[in-house]
Amino acid sequence: MWALELLALLPIAATLLDVLNGPHLQFLDYWTILLNFYNPDASLDVGGFFVLRNEHPVALPALFYWLNVLVAHGDNRTLGCVVVAVVVLTVLALRAALPRSLPPVARAGLVVAASALLFSPHGLHNFVRSMSGMAWLTANLLVVLTLLLARRGWWVGSWVVGLVACLSYGTAFPVWVALAWFAWVRREAVWKRVVPLVILAAVFVVWKIAYPGAGADQAPGSDPSQALYTFLSAVGHLWTANNAGMAVVAGMAVLVGYGLLLTTRSARAPELRVWWALALHALLACAMIGVARIDFGPDYGLSSRYTSQSVLMAVPLLVIAGSVLVRRSWANTPRVAVAAVAAGALGFALGVPTAISLRNEMREVPLQAIALRAGLTDAYPTTMPEGKEMRELLPRIGHYPFTPDFTLGCGGPELGDRVDVGSAERVAAADKSRKQDPSGFVEESTELAGAVVVRGWASGVGDPIRCAIVVDGAGVVVGGGMVDQIRTDVRAELNWLSNHTGFAVVGPTAAEQTRVVFVRASGRMLWMPTEPESGGER
Repeated sequence: MWALELLALLPIAATLLDVLNGPHLQFLDYWTILLNFYNPDASLDVGGFFVLRNEHPVALPALFYWLNVLVAHGDNRTLGCVVVAVVVLTVLALRAALPRSLPPVARAGLVVAASALLFSPHGLHNFVRSMSGMAWLTANLLVVLTLLLARRGWWVGSWVVGLVACLSYGTAFPVWVALAWFAWVRREAVWKRVVPLVILAAVFVVWKIAYPGAGADQAPGSDPSQALYTFLSAVGHLWTANNAGMAVVAGMAVLVGYGLLLTTRSARAPELRVWWALALHALLACAMIGVARIDFGPDYGLSSRYTSQSVLMAVPLLVIAGSVLVRRSWANTPRVAVAAVAAGALGFALGVPTAISLRNEMREVPLQAIALRAGLTDAYPTTMPEGKEMRELLPRIGHYPFTPDFTLGCGGPELGDRVDVGSAERVAAADKSRKQDPSGFVEESTELAGAVVVRGWASGVGDPIRCAIVVDGAGVVVGGGMVDQIRTDVRAELNWLSNHTGFAVVGPTAAEQTRVVFVRASGRMLWMPTEPESGGER
């Protein structure tokens, strides 16, 4: 059945491709966490590893962030590859947990399903924004390992791994309830049933000391219907494209499925208890999301980073149901394999709209790196909230974008260089009578704090554009951006141009003589103003 099981590699490869094509720059909370464990002089503050972020312990992810700085200059893609490896290990751990009584073809089908769901585009956020996945998905792996160790009767080892999981993310906390239930249903010694609950109480006390609580104006709401809605949408997230209402229906269907299985004796077989424990953990984790995010809107349960909990609800359901069907009749074996693969493919395909949205969101992340390198630290306060502090720290620790590999892509002029734009040709609007002439159009100029983002399209026709830079009145390169962006709308209107004519650049707030300069493959230059244009075909 190795041929069938090899299908599990396909979603891994698809996710890895997204990671490698993703941005270098890290995202949002990463910067705050980095400042927690780095002092301004670039020395380490060990206590900073244990500072909570958004109510969660992130000591283990923070450790990986630090190692990634040492090894790969903080590159988001490198850390993303580590996250992919973490989830591959999770697939292998789930494979090891499969009941030995299942025939090989059924096991293979379930492995394919687990891989497809764990690597579903629904959860792409946790891979392409690796700082998030390093927390969520590492915690998931450690939870699965915790339960596997308990299944073998290695309780002390299980508790140790469970504690490490709690240092990865708060969603690991429910594992102690799952361990207590697991010990009880296995009729272990009383102390083995009690210890997980004692550890849970201790973890909660330590967490409460570290996080005294939100202020009265920040405390979660108390609307039980909203909490139920968010909880169910988190459970069923995997089974809808982008409709929270359908996710709620799917979530209820998942819970009904578990309820029906509970009435079946074969579903309560000893070899399936570890799967029930995993489902219990995921159920409680989804409940945490429902309660903690009650005020974030009805669609918040569909957030990409929550996908993994929906997956941990889905995979045990497939395994338990498949095992029940095989126990009833050996003839059901191929049907279980087909159904499992189909479920995996469905969960994977339904995530495509989420993936498209994420890719669109990340398209201009390179502009944030350029802004940071250029000292435009206030330009992106949402995704780089500590811009000024980071501008001082990152060069000291050799963190991207303050690394030798940072470039504007021109193969020549970089930030701070001086260029002679006296011979540069002014780009004109498109004219069908002059199809071989360079053309372009500035469509919008967005003012940021201390910066401006200019977007439009430009084509060098026979001498293609290699890069775009922002040059001030003295000829100094003060910004840059991206070219070759897909613009099918331009192609549809001006059919002699290619699809790859879009550009976006960021630079300081534009002065009168500030220009967007395009360097062509031949080295010749074109220029455009930084203000939106009018007239012409575009």
